[in-house]
Amino acid sequence: MQELWQWPERTMRRVRWLLLIGWVGLILSLLVPAAGLNGNGLFWGSVVPGGLLVIAAVSHELWRRICPLAFISQLARALNRQRRTRSANGRLDVVKIRADSWLGQHHVQLQWTLLIAGLCLRLLAVNNSAVPLAVLLLGTVAAALAVGWAFGGKAWCQYVCPMGPVQQVLTGLRGPLGQSAHLNTSSRITQSMCRTLSSDGREQSACVACQSACIDIDAERSFWSNLQGKRGLDWAWGSYPGLILAFFLLLEMDGSGSADTALLPIAAGLNIPRLIAVPVLLSTAGFASAWLHRRAEVLLSQRYRRSRRPEPEQRARQHVRLLWSWIAINLFFWFANPLQGLFGVTGHHLLRSALLLITGLGLARSWSRTQGTYRRENSSTSLRRQLQAMPGLEKALDGRPLEALQPEEVFTLVKAIPAIGDHNARRIYSDVMRDMFETGRMSQASALVELDDLRNSLNLSREDHHAVLALLQRSAGPGLAGSLLEQEASELRCAAAREKIEELMRMSGLAVIDRNGLSASTETALDRLRQSSGLSDDAWESCLVSFGPASDREQQRLQALHQDWQHLHTLQRGLQEASGREPLLRPLAQVLRRQLELVTAELEPAWAAAQHPPLVAASEGTWNRDEAMDLLWQDPSASTAGWALMVERQRGATHAERLTRQARVDRERSAFLEEQIQGQNSALVDACAPLLDSELFSDLTPDDFLWLAKQGDLRCYASGDVVIRKGEESSFLAIVVDHSVEVVSGECTIAVGSAETIGEMGVITGQPRSATVVAGPQGVALFEVPSEAFEDLLQRSPQFNRGLLRELAKRINPDPSQSDC
Repeated sequence: MQELWQWPERTMRRVRWLLLIGWVGLILSLLVPAAGLNGNGLFWGSVVPGGLLVIAAVSHELWRRICPLAFISQLARALNRQRRTRSANGRLDVVKIRADSWLGQHHVQLQWTLLIAGLCLRLLAVNNSAVPLAVLLLGTVAAALAVGWAFGGKAWCQYVCPMGPVQQVLTGLRGPLGQSAHLNTSSRITQSMCRTLSSDGREQSACVACQSACIDIDAERSFWSNLQGKRGLDWAWGSYPGLILAFFLLLEMDGSGSADTALLPIAAGLNIPRLIAVPVLLSTAGFASAWLHRRAEVLLSQRYRRSRRPEPEQRARQHVRLLWSWIAINLFFWFANPLQGLFGVTGHHLLRSALLLITGLGLARSWSRTQGTYRRENSSTSLRRQLQAMPGLEKALDGRPLEALQPEEVFTLVKAIPAIGDHNARRIYSDVMRDMFETGRMSQASALVELDDLRNSLNLSREDHHAVLALLQRSAGPGLAGSLLEQEASELRCAAAREKIEELMRMSGLAVIDRNGLSASTETALDRLRQSSGLSDDAWESCLVSFGPASDREQQRLQALHQDWQHLHTLQRGLQEASGREPLLRPLAQVLRRQLELVTAELEPAWAAAQHPPLVAASEGTWNRDEAMDLLWQDPSASTAGWALMVERQRGATHAERLTRQARVDRERSAFLEEQIQGQNSALVDACAPLLDSELFSDLTPDDFLWLAKQGDLRCYASGDVVIRKGEESSFLAIVVDHSVEVVSGECTIAVGSAETIGEMGVITGQPRSATVVAGPQGVALFEVPSEAFEDLLQRSPQFNRGLLRELAKRINPDPSQSDC
């Protein structure tokens, strides 16, 4: 069977027009009762249940591609008549709903409120009244038109339509016949993603990224992204079965649905007007259902925690949501019969049974899914693309095609290929990350978690991730600039804009876009495309440059990267010099050093290939501390941002306020960063502060220092106190922070001073302590690192490695002046 997303757009347009004609006919039948058609019965009995049946038994993809109201809401876009406002440069741009606007944050509450209001309205006025129903449908059409005119993208479907959250609840992870969008490698157009037709009949993406983690692009990603933190969705999901049950019970109790009866008592002996009783009873049922949903989630998470299942809270929430979806679907069709008695009672029973079976199989399929499985599958799709070009891969696979490998096998293959190496590992990681951003399958805020398995397979660290992400932000230009939500949206808009520019070039007979030689009509067409693309001016120019002459395009990219390299070098050098006076700056200088290394690795080969002279950093140039701190505040790492804010707060309140006024929208968050935003002192920084002056840790970043602080412990001993006793288990090594200790072995005593280590031999060999160590005459302050963290520390800090080797060499050839033997 052909995938639903592959059904031709030309065919779907015909279906949409037929449904729209039917919608108009339905409204006319309500306004002209003499036509002999029971419009109320048809709408409530077949149209509404039929739409829900398509979503529940087939897929949301099909319904969202044929929905008449969605079609109506896009008419203003199709006619190029959408509302526009002037941008900073005076151009007219289509208005978009921002994620941080009131509607962007509270749309689920609005949609669910409209749904409950609609249920009340049906029960009170329009169930059996033709003209009021016609007015309601006309008002809905007008609202869809108005929203489609006022905002770009699928604003009606995503932010206003009451059925939007219902579709998400009924879909869950994926419809019974739905496609796994993240496994689709043949097309950038997935599921019910917005699309259009070019002049030669090819399908093109028309996505303007009106919502992050869009259900039209990838329903499963939308499910996982909204599993926590989505305002109003918990209440909507939990309350839906209760609303369905209460609605149908009230409908069977009194289904007159006429405004004439709105003030009559709800039932005999209960003297409460229906106008009050209906919304109260519906809301009460919704609250009861939501409370049961929450209780089930708590009990299930406790059970999972006792059985030591991974991520018990998340798994419990996933399972209860899936179960509530299954209950809601089957509860609805227990009462509703879209067949309208066509096959009698038997037909309704068969429909119920078939739906139970289909949704039950869907529930079983989704029950065992985990977010980790989705992430591995998602990243393995992009990883396959990068591995295709590797030499000798066919031999390693013993004839099996790469596409046939399971995600786990792809990651195992990466571990097993000896030719990858550190440089290639970072390149593969960067290419996979870029591919997932460009196809809209991952947001940059979630990239650290989603690419965890790939990072482990390539033996890369969190710091490598942050450095690669920072490099992508630089080298990709404006398409990856700005807030992280805008970055993801910009990539999707750029992909759609590129297809339209390619079509314009074919129609105009252009091989390249040379801005100096374009005709007036082509310039006008390009400007029209820019307005409809939803891209910022910088992002549009970056997109357009990619169609310019190849030599010019590459030279512009190299020159921009070279300027950035020089600027980064100046900032890093200035920060390194200042760290001699302010030790807290040293970890931040290391962040810029690692970024500089990656930018150099990216720039150097291409710079040499273009026959430029060797890279030489400018010896002159004044660094700007505010620029450096702004850059570090926007770093992908929350630890780096928090550290920069902490340093600036110590410098002065105005400097800290300057940073916090710059939003870190959808970037990585952490408890440490929140502490710094609130102006609190960090116990972690206090714990590792004495190590900042130590040369042993001069190459650690804020991430590394905070990790070290969590692992270790700063302890003080009075003179003569035993720090290590001979024969004890070697459970830690320690760094002397202040004063000294004395190592006593037989008749020999060796003094160990500040910035030196003790206990490292026992940790390395795993043998018991070979000597006793006591605090020196002035006592001693030690930073103790448990043996479990020793291997990680060696990997994080080459400088600590070298310092440790020097210490071991001194142990072998001790300085007589420091010993008493």
